[in-house]
Amino acid sequence: MRTLIAAAVALLALAGPAPAQPAQPPLPKSLPFQPKTLVDGDVLQVIFGERALFRLDDGGKPVLDSVEQGKLAVAHPAGTVAETYAAPGPGLVAAALDGSAETRASSLKVWNRLGHPIEYRVLALVLQGEALHPVAVPTCPVPAGGVRTETWPAPVVAVGLSRFKPASKEALARCAAGARPKPAAPKTPAKGK
Repeated sequence: MRTLIAAAVALLALAGPAPAQPAQPPLPKSLPFQPKTLVDGDVLQVIFGERALFRLDDGGKPVLDSVEQGKLAVAHPAGTVAETYAAPGPGLVAAALDGSAETRASSLKVWNRLGHPIEYRVLALVLQGEALHPVAVPTCPVPAGGVRTETWPAPVVAVGLSRFKPASKEALARCAAGARPKPAAPKTPAKGK
């Protein structure tokens, strides 16, 4: 059985947005969830409070190297938490998810120790009441040897990262200074819907 992330990303892949196509069907309102950082097919799932260190195979699929527990300083009020993660070794990519009630936000930090910028797709699992809702969120490429942090004003329990590939000129241009997409909050359905 595929995990929640894999199922939701598969739905997105089948209904990938294209300007000339009809609108994609809505994501499922809730799905089962396996609370573990793991790779399932071409999807890397990272849960809250953990960091996945991985490499990309020749097809761009993530291959998990290790999982660490820790904190992201950016996800907490200034000066209250020290960053517990160091940059990964050469040839690795890392992704960590953290957040706090004080900041009322969740942050995803991605380190890229490859020799080229990468882009990827993110599906956030947002907690609403007792249900998890998959929400596709915009991201920008991570520069070669660099770091990218995305922050959302929502309780994100896990993220699914997929569709890793060298960053396109279009993605780099879209996310250049001043052209970067707004860090939108993952939207959850209204209660009772």
